[in-house]
Amino acid sequence: MVNVLAGIIGALLGLSGALLGAWIKSRGEQRRWLRDQKLAGAAEMVSAGTNIYELRSGSREWVEGHDPVELREWQTQLQRGRAVIHLLCTQETRDRATAFVRLCWRAGSPGDEHYDQTIAALRSFTDSLRKELGSD
Repeated sequence: MVNVLAGIIGALLGLSGALLGAWIKSRGEQRRWLRDQKLAGAAEMVSAGTNIYELRSGSREWVEGHDPVELREWQTQLQRGRAVIHLLCTQETRDRATAFVRLCWRAGSPGDEHYDQTIAALRSFTDSLRKELGSD
């Protein structure tokens, strides 16, 4: 009887250890997936936002040299990236992403005062994202 009880206790301990290990592994995988999604969304948003900013603040010749299809592609890319940020990130990061995007769309002529504000907003967004991801 003692041997059977010891066997059952050993089996239960082994099973609980296996379940705990599986749970820990799945949490780690989930965290990595979430981090990868946030990074991909941010990269997409920053890339498109930067392209839109450069297009809107470029010289008239530079702007006319670009196909309107490119702007629509950048808009789509920007919105996809923003959607990921808004779905997966904290309120602070979402607010900073929105500020960056708004400044990209307000870009004016070269040398415009919005340049410094846009760079500051981009830095603020990336700092917030890094803090959220734990990669300060």
